[in-house]
Amino acid sequence: MMNKIQILARAEIALARIRAQRTGFQAALFAVAALFALFGLALLNVAGYQGLTPRLGPAGSALAVAATNMVLAVIAVVIALNARPGRANEKMAQEIRDLASDEIKKDVDEIRGEINRVGNEIEGIRTGIASVRDAVPGGVRSVINLANTVRKKRSTSS
Repeated sequence: MMNKIQILARAEIALARIRAQRTGFQAALFAVAALFALFGLALLNVAGYQGLTPRLGPAGSALAVAATNMVLAVIAVVIALNARPGRANEKMAQEIRDLASDEIKKDVDEIRGEINRVGNEIEGIRTGIASVRDAVPGGVRSVINLANTVRKKRSTSS
């Protein structure tokens, strides 16, 4: 049973590591998204603004450049939220954890059953001792009565 508990603990540790790796990966992608947003604001804003100003004017150019930057940032965030590195490993670790947990539950149920069987056997022994104890005084009385009867018959015969 201790071996199964160790397996369960190791599976939980593996799951925590996998989740931490995924969270780290997501954080890195969020950082990349922020970097894209900054580059977008710094470089594309200047180029886009200058390229669109003759057609849209200063306000229209600024709006078009800003909207493009926001679309790029949203795309990076969506990719980061949907990233699932190591899902197969995580699923395997969860299955191992569940298996170890089920095995421990089975062992506990077997131990409960054994304890119940031992308790029933002890109760049977207790009942047997009580029946012998209750039978002995009555049996002793019968033997005493029989001995008294035999003694009386002998004393009347003599």
